[in-house]
Amino acid sequence: MTIFSRPMRRWLLRLAAFMLALALPFAALIGFVGFVPETSQQSLLYTLHYKLDLLRDTPGDRILIVGGSASEYGVRCETIQQATGRPTLCAGVTAYLGADFYLNMMDRYAREGDTVILMMEHLLLRGTGVDYTVLWQACGTDPDAWALVPPGLWVGAAASAGQYLAQRWPQGWNPLQSGLRWTSYDYPPGQTPHSEDFGPLGDVTLERGNILEHGYNTQDLVALGADAPDPAILRRIRRFADEMADRGVQVLFSHAPLNALCVTSTAADNAAYADAVRQGLDLPVLVDYPFALMDAGYFYDSNNHLNSEGAALYTDALLDSLLPLLAQG
Repeated sequence: MTIFSRPMRRWLLRLAAFMLALALPFAALIGFVGFVPETSQQSLLYTLHYKLDLLRDTPGDRILIVGGSASEYGVRCETIQQATGRPTLCAGVTAYLGADFYLNMMDRYAREGDTVILMMEHLLLRGTGVDYTVLWQACGTDPDAWALVPPGLWVGAAASAGQYLAQRWPQGWNPLQSGLRWTSYDYPPGQTPHSEDFGPLGDVTLERGNILEHGYNTQDLVALGADAPDPAILRRIRRFADEMADRGVQVLFSHAPLNALCVTSTAADNAAYADAVRQGLDLPVLVDYPFALMDAGYFYDSNNHLNSEGAALYTDALLDSLLPLLAQG
């Protein structure tokens, strides 16, 4: 008995051939890039490789925090770990990888019993797009990282490979003289590839204050409102949460912190934004508006990155909502 009709089988074969034709050249491109020495092993973006190792290797019923760079600067994993008695990891890197990247990450690495906290900046919920150069800088030639990239982004990534190579190519490096050596992401214990600003749980542990000249980035103004979040992204997150629930994974949401001085919208518009997100996701919200709009003195080097005092305050607020939810089971 044939499941598919002959035209359907023909269409599926053509689709498979198309995907193979798309994937093989892209794999060859990544292979070529892999022989160019990596020069940014202490950057924020490079921490992605270390965090994927953490997600794969850390046992237990974990609390996994994902989002853009605001998640790294906004939470203290050790504090949450001590308060909950559960391993806590921050796997966020930057908002410029897009929301789908992080949903794919959790789909791949979250296990039964885990709690996933989507700590999302407004950029991720707006669907402002992926920065392909940032995507290359974060993923490099790591197959585990590229496996999280939606196939729809492969063509754009391939088109931007030249720009990335120009940045990655060391000054004066000649492969004919220096020889070719593959860039590996397998590191011995104690030599994990992450910036010294980060602790072993993936969050930023560097002691830091506000270093912004005016207390906020005056070139990064934000207007919120009910129409700010992309309904398609909210639906994908909602569908992801349902699928995770079927696998025994709890999904929660938390608004990433935002410098109050950079927000040009009214309090009513900000509340409408939060209501639209809450209704679209239908998930428990740990840190909501207006608390997520925090005073400028709590930020570090951008309108999304909290300093040490701000991270402690945000973490306490997150725990105030998280602990009762965990106690309910």
